[in-house]
Amino acid sequence: KDGVCGECTVSRDCNEKFRCQYFPTSGRHMCVRRDLSEQWSWREGVCTVLIIITAMLSAAAGMGGGGVYVPLLLLLLDFSTKEAVPLSQAMIVGGATVNIIMFCGERHPKYQRKPKIDYDVVMMLNPGLAAGVTLGVMLNVITPQWIIVLVLILTLVLALQKSLTKGLQQFKRESKALAEQSVQGGGGASTQQTKAAEVKIRLADLGSFASLAQDNARPLTLIVGCWLVFLGANVFKAPQCSTMYWLQLVGLVAICVAFTTAGAQTLRIQGGGGVDSAEGMLAWTPETLWLYPLLSTAAGFLGGFLGIGGGIIMGPLLLELGMVAEASQATTAMFVFLSSSLATIQFMFLGRAMPEYALWFTAWVLVATFVGQTLVDYVLQRWKRSSLIVLSIAGIIGGSLVMMTAVGAKDIIHDIIRGADMGFSPMNLCK
Repeated sequence: KDGVCGECTVSRDCNEKFRCQYFPTSGRHMCVRRDLSEQWSWREGVCTVLIIITAMLSAAAGMGGGGVYVPLLLLLLDFSTKEAVPLSQAMIVGGATVNIIMFCGERHPKYQRKPKIDYDVVMMLNPGLAAGVTLGVMLNVITPQWIIVLVLILTLVLALQKSLTKGLQQFKRESKALAEQSVQGGGGASTQQTKAAEVKIRLADLGSFASLAQDNARPLTLIVGCWLVFLGANVFKAPQCSTMYWLQLVGLVAICVAFTTAGAQTLRIQGGGGVDSAEGMLAWTPETLWLYPLLSTAAGFLGGFLGIGGGIIMGPLLLELGMVAEASQATTAMFVFLSSSLATIQFMFLGRAMPEYALWFTAWVLVATFVGQTLVDYVLQRWKRSSLIVLSIAGIIGGSLVMMTAVGAKDIIHDIIRGADMGFSPMNLCK
């Protein structure tokens, strides 16, 4: 009656899309269907504000922000993981869509004939990233929580150290360069800086995108083809642990290898060297043609295994491989868009979406991402500090480290209290 389905102690005792609510008249806790407008409280307000801040920071980093969104929903709104992950993916795909719209017509900061989104890199690394995430999720299901949390801390601490160090070093170099420019240019530099300090509203440059797409037709074809293959596999997924399931899994890995091989052949046809080996871009050599896809597979595996997605690993990886910060931001956003759009479509087919919550939070993420990107453009024009992008990546990693560790520790304590098995559970894979 009235959505009440039974007594409960905490929300995890209730079915999906229900929460545990106290009724003073009866003095009992009952499971009731979630309703954002009727159940609005300070928790929803705080969660919304923190999601807006995270979305703005994620826009600067080119990341999804799922490592912060999911813990916020778990800790503040008492969502279950099954409820939080689909909602988080809806927010991520919303922010990623705004990023891609704003980046699609932009050109590389150093090489104007190249796009800011490095389609060659996406073409080569996305198949491995997707395969890695698939395998990582499988291992996550059978691995005890304490091992996942331990690996999570080690991975994110390393990624935080790398990105923060690189960001601070770049900030110091930029400060030194600006100081020298100010001394040499005198008052002229200050005047020029003031003129550049106008906030410009940037929308999609469709004309520029059409030109860039024509020049990158083959890489884009392979990227879209790989995305469609994984979409089909997600929509027509075989029953867990059936013979068809394993055949489908092997087939997906083989297809990823085929797409990567086709990408390598494309780079060979294009000539490989020249601009591609210049400063700020990934150098494609006979060695890196197989090494970089393997690194992206490892990044995807870690992202899937730790439940944080591949984008948060790919951002620092691209910087470490030598990609300039602005291009890394745009290229990482493309990786995030491809993976989050697949996940969101899959959750919609499974009926896991929560429309009211998804519309509310995603609408704020859309606005916050646009504002965040506009502010980043302003900072880059006003102070010429691309280190902001690298430091934003460090900020998202740091936030994810704190939030995911807190959630993981809470789950471990809960498992210990209820006497749960703390070892590997291979049978979970077939549930």
